[in-house]
Amino acid sequence: MTPTMPTVELIINDPDTEKKVQKVAVKGEIDRDTMPDFREKMEAFLQTFQQMNLVLDLEHLEFINSEGIGYLSDIYNRFVTQNKKIMILKASARIMDIFQLVGLDQIIPCYESDEECLANVI
Repeated sequence: MTPTMPTVELIINDPDTEKKVQKVAVKGEIDRDTMPDFREKMEAFLQTFQQMNLVLDLEHLEFINSEGIGYLSDIYNRFVTQNKKIMILKASARIMDIFQLVGLDQIIPCYESDEECLANVI
C-alpha cells in the first residue's frame, strides 16, 4: 500500500466588510512537500486581500513545520508595515505547543473562539 502524500487546502471565506475581517481556513499539513503549494495559494490570496484583519482558522491543520512557521511570521511582518493584523483561530493543542515553543504566539494573537477573535479586530 502506497502512503498518500500530505496535502494542504485553503478555504477562503467571504470578507466581512463591516468588521474589516476575512477568514481563511487551512486544512491538512504544512510541511516540506506542501509548503510550495501553501505559499503559492496564500500569496495569490494576499494579492487580493482588502481587509484590515486576517483570521487563519487552523482547526483542521494537522501539522506545520519550521518553514510554515517562518512563513506565518513573514506574513505578520508584512502586515505590521501595512497596519493590518493577522490572528490565529482554533489551533489544536499540538499546534499551539509548537507555536508556544518557538514564541509565535507572542507575536501573532491566538484565539480559541470566533467571538474572542472578533472582539480583537482592529
